[in-house]
Amino acid sequence: MLVEKSNWMMVEEYLKKDDRIVYVLGATEEHGYNTLSTDTQCAWEIAKEACERQNVLLAPPLHFGPSAFSLAFPGTVSLRNETYLNVIKDMIDSAARVGFKRILFFSGHGGNMRAKEASTEYLLTRSDLTLKFREWYLLPKTYARITELGSTSWDHASWLESFPWINQPVEIPDKFKEQVYIADHYALSPEELRSAIGDGVFGGKYTQPEPVMRGLYELAVSELEDFLQNGWDKFLKTEPVK
Repeated sequence: MLVEKSNWMMVEEYLKKDDRIVYVLGATEEHGYNTLSTDTQCAWEIAKEACERQNVLLAPPLHFGPSAFSLAFPGTVSLRNETYLNVIKDMIDSAARVGFKRILFFSGHGGNMRAKEASTEYLLTRSDLTLKFREWYLLPKTYARITELGSTSWDHASWLESFPWINQPVEIPDKFKEQVYIADHYALSPEELRSAIGDGVFGGKYTQPEPVMRGLYELAVSELEDFLQNGWDKFLKTEPVK
């Protein structure tokens, strides 16, 4: 169920039987040959499919996040951390005010982990809420498949974020790039980082065959479906991502 295709009366009726809502957290930043909206589009398509299957309300995505590292690449839009934390709190406010009790932030961008901090602060006064945060590429089975295919948690703009039917505006080069890992990348200016990484791909294969990506997409959708059904326990125990 999509907020953008519902009126307020439909949402009010939904709340009579369900208190779950999903917020997709994206970003607008360089992703090599893929779209600047990659972080939003990938998470959104996965969330939309899972929410439709489970009849869970899905809000329109937040297209901007903290992306200061990417500001030397034209088209990037970055929110300051303070701004971002306030936006997340306002989003929770808006949902909790009318009766939503279980809120999932489903992210496609590493910088959005700050939403966890906003959630922790929010729960100081609203412990009756259940606030969860998940990143699509770090869902356990999905991440296991990603590592099996040779990717790492440091990859950015490589094949794992490149879906032919979602976010490829041009033909993606079929090539491999040695990993560009800079331990103190946070200490570089956007211009210095652009100089270091060139086309914006941090490393690895640029593309995978479409059947491989279809399989990864379906795996992520099924994992999110499972979360929507069974993942709301506040004391849910999970294995850390390695």
